[in-house]
Amino acid sequence: MRIAVVGSGNVATHLACGLAEAGHDISGVWSRTAAHALKLARKLGVRTYDAPSQIAEDRPDVVLFSVADGGATELAATIPPVPGAVALHTSGTLPQEILLPLSADCGILYPLQTFSKGTPVDLSEVPFFVEGATPRASETARALAESLSHEVHYADAAHRKKLHIAGVLSCNFPNYLWECCERILTETGYPLCVIEPLVRATVDKAFSIGPHAAQTGPARRGDRKVMAEHAASLEGPLKDIYKALSEEIYKSHNE
Repeated sequence: MRIAVVGSGNVATHLACGLAEAGHDISGVWSRTAAHALKLARKLGVRTYDAPSQIAEDRPDVVLFSVADGGATELAATIPPVPGAVALHTSGTLPQEILLPLSADCGILYPLQTFSKGTPVDLSEVPFFVEGATPRASETARALAESLSHEVHYADAAHRKKLHIAGVLSCNFPNYLWECCERILTETGYPLCVIEPLVRATVDKAFSIGPHAAQTGPARRGDRKVMAEHAASLEGPLKDIYKALSEEIYKSHNE
């Protein structure tokens, strides 16, 4: 398929490159930040659009709309309609209807994964969730997803919101806690890597026997003495986080 890309951030970069590698024709890139669009376009060996009105001139089969959620609705409304194209966005939280100004054939191509430029991701193992306002949009979203991954599912707006929350809880929150760990370890002269075997074993167990059965530690054992000692040694927001999470773990396993 011939695909025009709107956006040049982490998700847009990984998906555009993945789609090109899968044999699709990327016609060009447009972004509100021209320098970022140029960088992605050069990586793909394609043109940049000087204005969103040029997208329609290229007559793409698909417009892949991959921008940050904030302001996405307003931005979509500024792009002229693209006759004959299917418009797909990659957000886990926004409805497909924000793309109606571009095309009645609008839908979703949502990858449940964390993306950072420069960090490789095997898209073939990434779960993709698709939806379409029309049969054509649904078929196109699924075809693109299946050209990238072997795990493709349908998800409407309500289900995607739940998926996005699960993504934040499973990715962003633990990553912040590892950042807190890094600060604590640095204070005592140890590198972050000393907890890597622990983290990997925890993840492996959670997906092997389930997170409830895999839980260990003082709160799991109901050891309030250790819980109190740990909390007393912490300061600021981390103290409150430790106490709140410990209490929920305690309730889950001891009440």
